[in-house]
Formats: sequence, structure tokens, C-alpha cells
Amino acid sequence: MDVQRYISSGIIESYVAGLATDQEVRELLAAMAQYPEVKAATDAAQLDMERYVQMQAVPPPADLKDKLFQVLENDGTTEAGAPAGSAAAEEYPAIEEEPRPPVLVSGIWRYVAAAIAIGLIISLYYNVTYYNSTNEWKGKYQALLTDRQTLVAQNEVFQTRLSKTEEMVDMLSSPTVKKVMLSTTRKDHPESKAIVFWNAQSQEVYLSVNNLPEPAADQQYQLWAIVNNRPIDAGVFDMGDAAKGFQKMKGITAAQYFAVTLEKKGGNPTPTLTAMHVIGRVSG
Repeated sequence: MDVQRYISSGIIESYVAGLATDQEVRELLAAMAQYPEVKAATDAAQLDMERYVQMQAVPPPADLKDKLFQVLENDGTTEAGAPAGSAAAEEYPAIEEEPRPPVLVSGIWRYVAAAIAIGLIISLYYNVTYYNSTNEWKGKYQALLTDRQTLVAQNEVFQTRLSKTEEMVDMLSSPTVKKVMLSTTRKDHPESKAIVFWNAQSQEVYLSVNNLPEPAADQQYQLWAIVNNRPIDAGVFDMGDAAKGFQKMKGITAAQYFAVTLEKKGGNPTPTLTAMHVIGRVSG
């Protein structure tokens, strides 16, 4: 239960003014028993109400007390058999003409109820305004958090690519690195190309893909090193954004050719020659 929001709902003011429904009264009494803050707020509202009533109360006539005692004395005389037209009997109409406190109190309560209703409306307006403002700032804060998380993720991708690029620059600067151009073997995809960078000394292999067609969801491209007509698996590789950079493949100790075939997802132990897309010879 949101105690502060419940206190600001106006139910306490309605209860003190006597305007609350039976259900609201039961809910408030239960909340007062469970939450000290609600009881304190209710006590404070009742005290404010009592002070307000005392400030607005109209004092009774100064001679009212004496007249009441006179009525009591005359009442005893009348019961003993006083004549209906006697002086004691004639005092009653005079007392009844005096101002009646219940009427005044009722009028006060109408003003009190109106003041409470106005206060409740003002309170609800500021509560709604505050609630909407809070939600707006929460939304902005959440948007900032989302932007920050996006920037962090983008920075991690950038750092990874930068690291790979630096690694590639170091490798390409080595005199032992061989650049192998892989050209298309298919008439239906004449623009397909790929480049293999192979360091025979460290056995590192990097692949750069250019214009290979996007494979089906259950298929994946696989790189092969060929030595004496024997294919050696150099690993499968991804397409999409990953294909735009350099992808590190499995290490190869010896190769005369490098080729790429389209295989089932995860690769095959042997290449499907009819599904070959590009191939290139390793220069001496």
C-alpha cells in the first residue's frame, strides 16, 4: 500500500467531515490500525476540524442558562398541577423563540463540508499534476538509461572491432603473411569474392568476405584449406554485420588452395563440391 498516496487521496478529509461511505470508513479504520502514518494524519485532520468548528461556533445568549433553570423549575410546578395559563406555562414559548444551537452547528458543517470539498479538489489537482510530472521524469530517466545501455553496447562492439583491426594490422605487416584472393566458381553469382590472409609461420587464418549471397537459415558457409587435393576444415563463418570485417578462422599448417562451400548449419566433415562458391590458389 502506498501510504502517502492514500493519505493524499482525500478519504481522511471525507471521514472527518462525515461524508465517507461505510466502505471507506472500514478501509480507513483498517489502515489506521496497520499504518501509524495514516492514524497520525487522521488525528491531525480531526484536530484541525475541531479547531475550525470552535473558531466558527456562535456563543449562546448570556441569559440562556438562567432561562433553562427557570424552565426546569417551572416544569416541576406544572407537573404538580399549575394552571395552563399560569406564568410558569407562559415561559415555554419564550424559551422556544431563542436561537437553536443545532441549526447553527448544521450551517457550520455545511461550510466545513464545502471547504473540505474545495480542499480535496485542490489536493487532487496537485496530486495528479505531481503524479504526471513524476511519471514524465521517470520516463525521461528510463530513456536516458536505455540510451546509456545502447552506447555501452555500441562501445563494446567498437572496441572489439578496433581490437580485431589492430590485430589484423599487426598480422598484415608481417612478411610471412600471404594474401589469397578467392574468386567465384558460379555463373549465377559472378560477383562473389573473398580474401584469405594466412600466416604460415603462426598458422593464423583471417577471412574477409565480399559479395557472397546470404545463405538460408539452416545453412552456413565453410572455409577449406586444400593440400594435395585433401580438404582441411578451416571453420564456418557468419554473414551479415560480421562478414563486413575480418573473421578469424581455424589455424592451418599447410595449404595450396583455399575454398568456400555452402554447407548445412554447423558445417560438414567433407566439402560439398557442387556447393563451392569461391576458390583461390596460394602463391608460392
